[in-house]
Amino acid sequence: MLKLLKTYKKFILLMLLPYLAVLFVLVYPTSYSVTAPGGLTPVEDFIDIEGVDLNDNFYTIYVYSYYPITLFQSWILQNDSRMDIDPITPVEKDTSAYENYLKGQLAKHVSLKNSIISAYELAAEKNDEVTINYEFTGLYIYTRPSRVSELRIGDHIVKIDGQSYEGMTPTDFYNLLDLNSFTITIRRTRDGEPYEFDVTYEKEEADVSFSFYVRYDILNATPAFDLPGLNQIVGGPSGGLLQTLTLYSSLVNINIGDDKISGTGTISVNGNVGRIGGITQKIYTAQYENVDIFFIPESHYSEIENMDFDFEIVPVSTLREAVEWLYDYYN
Repeated sequence: MLKLLKTYKKFILLMLLPYLAVLFVLVYPTSYSVTAPGGLTPVEDFIDIEGVDLNDNFYTIYVYSYYPITLFQSWILQNDSRMDIDPITPVEKDTSAYENYLKGQLAKHVSLKNSIISAYELAAEKNDEVTINYEFTGLYIYTRPSRVSELRIGDHIVKIDGQSYEGMTPTDFYNLLDLNSFTITIRRTRDGEPYEFDVTYEKEEADVSFSFYVRYDILNATPAFDLPGLNQIVGGPSGGLLQTLTLYSSLVNINIGDDKISGTGTISVNGNVGRIGGITQKIYTAQYENVDIFFIPESHYSEIENMDFDFEIVPVSTLREAVEWLYDYYN
């Protein structure tokens, strides 16, 4: 056997070279990510309201995002208009797969709370049996340099340079931050008991930026609610608008008929609709899923004007605009 191997050594190596080249192309990672069309999720899977049947017409929409893609994947996908291929961002390079999952779950948690608050407050104008009380309680850490290992995604900031959030607006509290140098007080829970500790940060040249979400705690709400969606894997903030429309239309009993309604857009507690990622892929997804009506942030409308789709696009910048459209459309 050894004699045969020696005799045909050059031939075997020549035969192996093309296979190794193909293997290299198939597995070698690039510095790019891809965003692809995804699917729909019924909003009623995420939220329960005591004594209220949620409208089953509304669906949040998601896309698939993956990085890094391989050389082979980039060659295959680069000519597919349904896909977006972009350079991996510094934050993505600095974030592990598990931390990316935590970011999605945190964004979803904040989005669901914001949806509850904004929907209940607007519905209370029509239905005096709907009430909600909530308070600002600090900031969540959404991104941070990975070298600052004392901090975790989702950490709760209650003080900045010794000053508490209490008695402050979210803007005033955030403005205490000098992102080059600060000391923050983090509140965590151990064995069911809260505890606090300080972390001091000094920026280094290679650091990625910090980013934060405002934290609101809901003190009470009528009717009561539950959020089973917190236990689901799908994450992110872009379902906020559709979650809020589902809640509002259910609380005030708007009859939607049989239309299949989807869309995208973040939501703030004051009802502003914000930008999202993957708008092109979400339009393709809505087309594949036979959506009838699709809400988008008004700021994205110019990006999809030249696309072909068979459903009605409704661009909005606030929750109130979206609600008024529903009232007009469904009389």
